[in-house]
Amino acid sequence: MHPISSASIESLPNELLLPILEACAVPSLFSVCKRWHHLLATEVMPPLYRQIGKVHVPQGNVKEQALIVDRIYKLEEKLSEAAKVNAIFKQIFTLAKSFSPLEFKEKTEEKRGLTLANYSSYLLNINRLLLWKKLPGGEEYLSREEIKHLPLEKKGELLRDWIEENCKNIMVLDLSKAGLTYLPSEIGQLSQLLQLILNQNQLTALPTEIGRLSQLKGLYLNQNQLTALPTEIGQLSKLRWLQLNQNQLTSLPAETGQLSQLQHLYLNQNQLTALPAEIGQLSQLQTLELAENPLKDIAEKIRQRFQL
Repeated sequence: MHPISSASIESLPNELLLPILEACAVPSLFSVCKRWHHLLATEVMPPLYRQIGKVHVPQGNVKEQALIVDRIYKLEEKLSEAAKVNAIFKQIFTLAKSFSPLEFKEKTEEKRGLTLANYSSYLLNINRLLLWKKLPGGEEYLSREEIKHLPLEKKGELLRDWIEENCKNIMVLDLSKAGLTYLPSEIGQLSQLLQLILNQNQLTALPTEIGRLSQLKGLYLNQNQLTALPTEIGQLSKLRWLQLNQNQLTSLPAETGQLSQLQHLYLNQNQLTALPAEIGQLSQLQTLELAENPLKDIAEKIRQRFQL
């Protein structure tokens, strides 16, 4: 077989060239030629930007997804979608390199593919390590020589077993300002947690595994980018405090009404237009704060009880 020269690739029609660029996109390809730059900027990067939006806000529309992604990565709205993708990956690569410097030193180009698969893998494993660093003994373990030199993905895969052996019985976990953009499913292993503090991160969603935290009494999620809550939130039967101020919630699941021990619910500064009628079933609820929401529809039972 004759190797394909770069000249022959450059001469391919767009319908054949585009899938190649999508699969192999790296920053250096933008400078190969004007045609490649144009295709990457107009045909490859914009769909990738929208796919990244869907990763963070699966149920939202394109505009909502873009708004949230721009907030997470502090991007200027006026930037082109191609420039935004490059800026996102630059931040991702910088974080990944801080966790696995040797890996990036040796395989820079290969590891810098601007693809959805790469983004999803980095997102998961970076956030696994951000979580791990905050667990008791986590930072110390990650700084061991035999662990420090492992590739990022390999490190991330070790988290589940490490939690099983070392952290199953912790009762309080403070992840405030941890830089989280995604909460790994491994959080569900911490089944003895009483307090989980996640204030001032960039979380857009919670994993379904949150429902496994059956002992949880306090869940604090102020100042994130949450657009929805999973129905599994209703499984937190011992929850007393739920703080969700300054998020992007447009609705609450009906299952919120299953939180039979809930005493304090804070929902200030969200995008709520209605509340589920099931909130009225929460017999222990003493505090319901709803300031700065565009509320239009609140059940009469809730209005009367909380004088809304």
